[in-house]
Amino acid sequence: MQLFARVIGESHPETILFIPGFTGSHTCWDENFQALGRTYRLVLIDVLGFGHSPKPDLAYTFDDHLHAIRETLEGLRVSRAHVVGYSMGSLLGLAFAHRFPESVGKLALLALPWFENEQEAREQISQASLFHRLLAMDTPLAHAVCLLMCALRPLLLPVMPYLVRDVPPLVARDGLRHTWTSYSRTLRNVVFRAETTKWLQETTHPVLLIHGRRDHTAPLKKVKDHLVLLDRARLIELDADHGLIFTHSQEIAAMVAEFLHNSEATVW
Repeated sequence: MQLFARVIGESHPETILFIPGFTGSHTCWDENFQALGRTYRLVLIDVLGFGHSPKPDLAYTFDDHLHAIRETLEGLRVSRAHVVGYSMGSLLGLAFAHRFPESVGKLALLALPWFENEQEAREQISQASLFHRLLAMDTPLAHAVCLLMCALRPLLLPVMPYLVRDVPPLVARDGLRHTWTSYSRTLRNVVFRAETTKWLQETTHPVLLIHGRRDHTAPLKKVKDHLVLLDRARLIELDADHGLIFTHSQEIAAMVAEFLHNSEATVW
């Protein structure tokens, strides 16, 4: 199953795959990230069940998401790509590199959610913002709110930029483009059940971690606590919260460009 993908800079030999966060879409990557298309072929996807990608009735496991990404890249004749993932997209990017190591060059993981288990993930998210407490938990109340928002989607799309002011207007609108099935099952099977520690310890890919010091959704402490276990990873801290790709896009895009430009042999 192929995903929606926007391609920029088709003539370049090296490819960067951009994977958005939970309920996000390709629109989360602004002009600063898109400027990398001057030297790389960019593939900006909407993940399975979100944005403009298909929303089938299935389990939305890691297998479902990863095979959809692989089929999309194969359809675009991309055999190998660097990966830039944001939040849940960084989990999918990391899992993709673990599953298909020959298909990935370097990994840039932005605001990586790093939880040891499902219970810890649920407890941490429940301490975040009101939005996360209400919608980022698969509860009957969240189900009711999601169904209501889906029913009112045509009316809500024009006003979402006024209701959600901390992201760009297009991002706010695309945040409505999902179903309860894709939403709840992806939350449970991807965000809550990721094997982040195992995948990072076993990866052979160079990894750049960029994280906000004020990130309460995916706390920086979890990343720093595990960093000593990783041989091929570098952490850059920013004075930012979980929405760092919206507030620090120019800075992050420059960091990603430098990371990708350095040779594979560079010690980070």
